[in-house]
Amino acid sequence: MTDESASEIGYNKGIMSAFESIQSVLKDVSKGSALALKLSQTRLQQEWGGLVGETIAKHSYPESIRYKKLYLVADNSIWLQQLVFLKATLLKAIHSIMPDLDVSDIILRIGSMPQKPPGLKTTAPTSSATPVLPSPFATAITEQLNNPDLQALLSRTITKAISQTAPPTPGRT
Repeated sequence: MTDESASEIGYNKGIMSAFESIQSVLKDVSKGSALALKLSQTRLQQEWGGLVGETIAKHSYPESIRYKKLYLVADNSIWLQQLVFLKATLLKAIHSIMPDLDVSDIILRIGSMPQKPPGLKTTAPTSSATPVLPSPFATAITEQLNNPDLQALLSRTITKAISQTAPPTPGRT
């Protein structure tokens, strides 16, 4: 190898190391800004069903994040009360998938759920052949169990149960 080709290779490596992915540039630019918060809020809204399960997601929605608080909307007072009991577990689950998100509290209110866009895909029910990976929400619920096998089994069971939507009861919505 000639000195000229060696220096050319070194030059090309220097140029290539200077380039970064757009995602990493956006992260660096938006860190600590309103853009980063909006991106985190949108990601949380998109992943809400996978995080808490279809049943809870059907009755709640992460409306916004302001001043380190997640503003969560419940569709009725029964679900609002249930979510009050799940606040700590929800925070743990959120931090497990989004550790950089600085949310310290959940503020609940009753409101209406946003309508899903017509082209939005919903998650398909898992078949018994595919292994169920425990959701962060289910893992947070079972983390106090001493038996790791029982903890894993219960986490998978909770994940499977919350991902399946119950058939509508006559007279209730």
